[in-house]
Amino acid sequence: MEFWILPVCRISVMVMLISCTDQGVADQTQSAYFLPEFALSPQGSFLEDTTEEQYLTYRYDDQSSRTTRSDEDRDTGWDAWGAWSDCSRTCGGGASYSLRRCLNGGNCDGRNIRYRTCSNTDCPPESGDFRAQQCSAHNDIKYQGQTYEWIPVTSDPVSPCALRCQARARSLVVELAPKVLDGTRCKADSLDMCINGVCQEVGCDRQLGSNAKEDNCGTCAGDGSTCRLVRGQALPHLSPDEPMKTVFEVPMGSRGLRITAKGPDVIVIEAPAPNSRREEIVFSSPGSHSLANNTVEYQRGAERQTFRCLGPLYADFTVKVKYAGPKDTVMQFMFYQPIRYQWRETDFFPCSVTCGGGYQLNSADCIDIRSNKTVGEQYCHSYPENNKPKPKLKECNMDPCLESDGFKEVMPYDHFQPLPRWEQNPWTSCSVSCGGGIQERSVVCVEEDVHGQILQVEEWKCTHSPRPISKQDCNTFECPQWMAMEWSQCTVTCGPGLRYRVVLCVDHRGQHTGGCEPHRKPHIKEDCLVPVACHKPRENQPVEAKLPWLKQAQGLEETKVALEDPTFIPGAWTACSVSCGLGIQRRQVKCKVLLSFTQSEVELPDEECDEEKPPSQRACDSGSCSESPDSPRWPVGSQEIGYGWEYMGFTACSASCAAGKQMAVVRCVSTSQKEIADDALCRGSRAPLSSYRICNPQPCPARWEVSVWNPCSVSCGVGLQTRSVSCVRTVAGNRTDPASSKDCVESRPPELQACNQMACPPAWVTESWQQCSHSCGRGSQWRKVYCKQRLATGSYRRLGDEECPGNKPAAHRTCFISDCLLPRLEGGEWSKCSVTCGKGVQRREPVCRRQTASGQMVTLDRSACGGLSLPPLVRSCRMSPCSKHRYSKNRCPQVMGLKRIYIQTRQEKRLSFTVGGRAYLLPKTSITVKCPVRHFPKAQIRWEKNGNELKSSKHLSITKSGALRIYNLDAGDIGVYRCWANQDSETFVLKLIGHNNRLLEHPDGLEKDDGFHPFLSKEGVKCHEQGSAKKTSKLYPGWMQKNEFYRDDNGQTKDTLSKHSAAFVLEPAQFEELVRNITQLAESGDVTDEMASLLIRKIMEDLAITEHGTANKELSTTVDNYSNKTPNSSTPSLGIRKGSGAVIVRQKHHGSAMSFQRDLRIHVGRTAYLTNATHSLTLICPAQGSPHPTLSWSKDGDPLQNTKRISWTGSGELHISGHDPRDVGIYRCTATNDHGADSETSHVLMAESPTIAVSWRNTSDLHSRSVAVLVGGSVHVRVGANVTLGCPVKGVPQPTVSWHRKEGPLSTGASPLLNGSLLLRNVTLQDSGMYSCVAANDIGKSVASSLLRVAEGSADESEHQSLKEMNRKRVLMASLIGTSITVKPGDILRIGCPVVPSHKKPITWSYQNQTLKQSPGGSYRMLMAGRILEMNTLGGTFDGRYECQTQTGNQRLTAWVYVLSQGIEWRLGSWSTCSASCGNRGAQVRKVRCVTSDGQETPPSVCHHLPKRISQPRPCNRQDCPPSWVSTVWSRCSSSCGRGFRERRVSCQQLEASGSVKVLPSTACDGTPRPEDREECISQACVEWITGSWGKCTGRCLGPAVATQSRTVSCHHFTNSTSKTCDAKERPPSIRNCSSEACDVHWKVLPWRTCTAACGSGFQSRRVECVHRQKRKTLPDQHCTWQPRPVTWQHCNITSCGSECQDRTHYCPVVDRLRLCQVDLYRQRCCQTCSQDSSTT
Repeated sequence: MEFWILPVCRISVMVMLISCTDQGVADQTQSAYFLPEFALSPQGSFLEDTTEEQYLTYRYDDQSSRTTRSDEDRDTGWDAWGAWSDCSRTCGGGASYSLRRCLNGGNCDGRNIRYRTCSNTDCPPESGDFRAQQCSAHNDIKYQGQTYEWIPVTSDPVSPCALRCQARARSLVVELAPKVLDGTRCKADSLDMCINGVCQEVGCDRQLGSNAKEDNCGTCAGDGSTCRLVRGQALPHLSPDEPMKTVFEVPMGSRGLRITAKGPDVIVIEAPAPNSRREEIVFSSPGSHSLANNTVEYQRGAERQTFRCLGPLYADFTVKVKYAGPKDTVMQFMFYQPIRYQWRETDFFPCSVTCGGGYQLNSADCIDIRSNKTVGEQYCHSYPENNKPKPKLKECNMDPCLESDGFKEVMPYDHFQPLPRWEQNPWTSCSVSCGGGIQERSVVCVEEDVHGQILQVEEWKCTHSPRPISKQDCNTFECPQWMAMEWSQCTVTCGPGLRYRVVLCVDHRGQHTGGCEPHRKPHIKEDCLVPVACHKPRENQPVEAKLPWLKQAQGLEETKVALEDPTFIPGAWTACSVSCGLGIQRRQVKCKVLLSFTQSEVELPDEECDEEKPPSQRACDSGSCSESPDSPRWPVGSQEIGYGWEYMGFTACSASCAAGKQMAVVRCVSTSQKEIADDALCRGSRAPLSSYRICNPQPCPARWEVSVWNPCSVSCGVGLQTRSVSCVRTVAGNRTDPASSKDCVESRPPELQACNQMACPPAWVTESWQQCSHSCGRGSQWRKVYCKQRLATGSYRRLGDEECPGNKPAAHRTCFISDCLLPRLEGGEWSKCSVTCGKGVQRREPVCRRQTASGQMVTLDRSACGGLSLPPLVRSCRMSPCSKHRYSKNRCPQVMGLKRIYIQTRQEKRLSFTVGGRAYLLPKTSITVKCPVRHFPKAQIRWEKNGNELKSSKHLSITKSGALRIYNLDAGDIGVYRCWANQDSETFVLKLIGHNNRLLEHPDGLEKDDGFHPFLSKEGVKCHEQGSAKKTSKLYPGWMQKNEFYRDDNGQTKDTLSKHSAAFVLEPAQFEELVRNITQLAESGDVTDEMASLLIRKIMEDLAITEHGTANKELSTTVDNYSNKTPNSSTPSLGIRKGSGAVIVRQKHHGSAMSFQRDLRIHVGRTAYLTNATHSLTLICPAQGSPHPTLSWSKDGDPLQNTKRISWTGSGELHISGHDPRDVGIYRCTATNDHGADSETSHVLMAESPTIAVSWRNTSDLHSRSVAVLVGGSVHVRVGANVTLGCPVKGVPQPTVSWHRKEGPLSTGASPLLNGSLLLRNVTLQDSGMYSCVAANDIGKSVASSLLRVAEGSADESEHQSLKEMNRKRVLMASLIGTSITVKPGDILRIGCPVVPSHKKPITWSYQNQTLKQSPGGSYRMLMAGRILEMNTLGGTFDGRYECQTQTGNQRLTAWVYVLSQGIEWRLGSWSTCSASCGNRGAQVRKVRCVTSDGQETPPSVCHHLPKRISQPRPCNRQDCPPSWVSTVWSRCSSSCGRGFRERRVSCQQLEASGSVKVLPSTACDGTPRPEDREECISQACVEWITGSWGKCTGRCLGPAVATQSRTVSCHHFTNSTSKTCDAKERPPSIRNCSSEACDVHWKVLPWRTCTAACGSGFQSRRVECVHRQKRKTLPDQHCTWQPRPVTWQHCNITSCGSECQDRTHYCPVVDRLRLCQVDLYRQRCCQTCSQDSSTT
């Protein structure tokens, strides 16, 4: 008979015990199987039962339940997969399976069963561990005749999926079942699960077979972009004077916190606790410590302390250091800080249409992950890692639209609505015609509906594409400028005359044009004087009227053209009015303007032109009337002689560029034969005027232009001189324009040169002062002083002190630190721990101490530290565990490896490592690899490399402690090293980095462990101790003290975790962070670019085998709770009823409203305080009602308008951006609907720190029973008086006032008053002392003090003594920045000059800039060698500025004080008129005036130095307003073309005294006229844009397979006639991109040809063709111009040919000038230059 053995039996939810038998197996007494909630086993028969990688072949008989086979399954012989089974677990992650059958009789390739994860939600905490449940099911079953309480063995690397359990409190470990139930975790700290007895990998996404891992930020499959690595090093200098310091803070949510401290000081970590208290841990004993629901692992060695906390932190950690010894403690820390502000995608916006096929877009909000609230986008933009997600788009409402006769015939996809697009209008004309202007265009978001109509929509609908620019530069060329030529010769040969020049208007291209400013035109003629006496009689005719000069002047006149500004345009001159003699010429002069849009000239009235009108007539000379009319006028000559002057061309151009000149050539010729004759033959004729013309106006070639050398940088030694070198080109008018350096073909002149190469005289050199020798009280400082001489080479030479002139500067001085002398409250010695084992507490008492100037600590009475915060008085302590359990002595050996990766970045002699990691090292380095073990003798440790046993040799050795040493690493040392302790081992992978920053390869290619281990079968027997799985550093913290990477040059351990270390030491979990930040390492210079790219590839290989994970934590989010306050309803309710009134949802107020956030968000009803940190304010006004209410905002009673700074949305949020004092006021949110209204207000105030109105007057009143003074001065009263010390304060929020007494607590007779004053009743001598008023609010605090002296004896005697003391002690120190003081006439005023007592140089005093000189009987005198000026203010004028001047060292010291004599103060005036007659906005204020002691009002500037009193407003006229009509804004016109109507809502409302708005019946407002709620309107927009069909896609190529196509767009009236009145902003586009096969082209690059030179400098070329991708056809290059063309040639073989002597750098001329050829480095690189220099010398 054949039996089928089922490994898992099908059961229900109950636990069943089944006894199974098998052939050949002896019966056992008892056999039990625990089955889970659901059994994960197929219902049917199995052909075999296998484990490991083999799967079940299933024989299924039910054919009806099979699903349809796919074509792929049919081809491979398999039937289709069946349905998924029920999940094996209901929570915590289970498994489900699906089956299929083989249709080929069992000969199918593949598996017949597949699995997937299910029920991945976490189980409730009370459900317990799933493996523990399976073990506890055997508690009632006897094992070897006895029952046990079984607990699971959580880590078994050999059989992780076997149910191995341990008897509680016993060492008995038994395998109770060969397989755990499906869904059981393989390890407690892993998501991998057991399925059918095999451990299957599960990623952090809870998917089977997934390799998704959590990144360093705790995000599953994340890229590490939600956090950033923070690492640093700190050296807190502690002392007994400053026993504790805060080193750094770790924000909430951080992960991977690791702190290493080397030194004796004690580390303290503090975190906030409930009830606004602080909780801290002072680490003294190693172990696990709990703080703020986080576990901190603490390890301590001889000199090193290590702290680890995986995180995420549930609170902010503050790390402090407490003094424990004179040696400094070095701290290194590292953690991953979460990015607090992150982008979160929003829900999709409403669909663009209700039917017929539309689209939806979403956006992204910036979220504060701490508060889970939306903040301003600038917070997310402040993190470079944050990239805002692009908007997503999806289809919506795809159902057809309904019509009157049913569904449309056209389905959505037949006429699918196009996406919204950006539409831009044409550019406006440029703002200027030249010189650089701006032109703009409007860009709107438009949308085309299914009917083809184009409408403007909200801009967010177009965010799926970039917005086109709306502004650009234009006409950036230079404006036309006047260019004047050289002056002509003087028009006379003796005496005064005129000279002329040509002035042209030249544009940026050098062409003659118009457009220059007329009023800036240089003059074209000027007077000239020839220093030769004239002997001819003076002619009455002006020289300009003479014919030669007249024609020249006429020829020089420039033709004027019309401009865009009205300008006079003269016409051509008429002919002279006479044929001989003097006549008149006339012309027309008209005012014209150029119309730029039509380029036509228009005449204007003369008054439109502002310039002076040119003359319209002038004199002319037609020559002498005595000559024959037939005689020629020009050239003039003698017919009798037959010779005359004639022009014979021009001379050569005077310049080859930049506008030269050509002079006209005049020769004497015979009139008959036209032959050139001697000039002497024409002396009797009149010579023509010499003239010239402009030639070669083009700019000159570029040239180098240099400036003069700047002064030398030093007066001696060797300095440098610099000058500017620029490439310019000369243009017309001797002007130069800058040019590109590439245009200057000549060699560039040097920009620097050596100067003052001579030795300096010896001089004293001082270093900076060191720190004071005592941190408290008097100490000393020192500095180093040298006598040095700077040589001509630039180096310094140390000389003896006798070589330097003058006195040697002081090397020591005294210093004094007084801040530490105040009393402070400290904690005493800690008591012993309250328990002897386990966790207890320690207590201590507070002690008030003060340090004296000598450095001694003095204990004071507790009252001296009154008001100071108490130090922590209770802390937790942990003793040794109280457990009595003892481990077995027979334990398995364990190798304590450390999973680290080491990357060496600079050369070191020796390095030490711990086995278990990887190392990327530099050659020639000697290393030591330690192999820490437990329960195994170190002398028996064995090592192997790549599976081969290692023996000690000259190159490597194994120490007695089991460490491996390798000397001078080379490529042969690359490989995998393994150390063995019995059957346990750990590996160490070694790789080398070559000189070219590439990883070296092993010469034999042996770098991997081949799997054969010679010690695995040689040593000992296999260890079966349970629970001996691989350890982590967390389980055995004692070994972590030595597992650090350090340099071992001197045998000393050194930390190398700082950025200056020679290596990077990283955990495997930090690999992804390294890959992301590898560019930062390259930029810092620690890793080169080549090495970085190579490391990324190698590191990714390491990542594939690195396992790490951290527990997922869920951050709790807080949700705003709103109260159900509805002021206008008697029944509070938050539910929205049908037809309910408008209600504002008010929030319960908790705590202070003060916040220092950049973006402040508060609910309406609370007071908002604006600080300097506030960048924006959002007032939230949630409202409800049916219908939904409309919201409106007002400020101080006036309606708010939407602006760029102040805006609000329909959801009720008022947003104020920026920080402006004008935003202060009362903001009211009003919610209104048809059933009522509700309103709420918020006060917005500008936060101010507290200020105290201090009076510096000293008061002495020994007669009055009651004395009231302001804090600030000294008060002298008699015994028994009642003293009131006033402390007027101002600040926002209102500060709280507290009083303190320096000498101890306040007496019983002291009573603080409500106004902040302090009343001292019946004062005694013991009440004397210093009283301080402290005003504080959330912004800051302010302190003011008064000295109270109580006198006994007679009043006159006491007052005289008091005045005597005050006059003796009152000394006001002048200030370097100036100060002021108000003095009562009659007081003796002493002003001190701020110099040290040992100051010996003379001090000069001046009053109102007049020097004071001491004289007998004067009103002032000098005391203390002139350091104090004493003034008698009893008579005369003493107001003004007093100044002292003296010499301190090499500087002039000036200090001054301004003295005021008249008593002035701020006073409050009468109340103003009420600001409102009703409602809740009425307020009155009082004006603050500056008045004198007699009540006379003075300008406020006189009192500006006094604290200004606070004028608090008071409410008034708080009563209900009478009913009035309130109307909303008008709606849009009902018709978009022609006549229509518009409407608005009008209601009768009443403003109540509480601020609420009540909607009343219309009859309540019958007494006032009702506004209209409907009126007619007319719209003129009766036109529309008509578009034609798109043309063929034949435009120019824009990209791969992308071209352009066009269509016609015209404006039509509804009557079908064309029009020009369409809105240009709504014009449809006429050009769009399209897909074109003709543009599917690319550049084809052929290989490089052979270099033209084998050495030296050659070049090589290659062919680059434009080829069609599909047709493989070569096309003209213009088809590929949309992408950059690859280079076609390059330099090659830039190497030296043999050993020739050449210069290898272009700085060799500088090397020669600086005479640096004597240095080998420069001589080698500048061989040719230095050789020439040596040959010349």
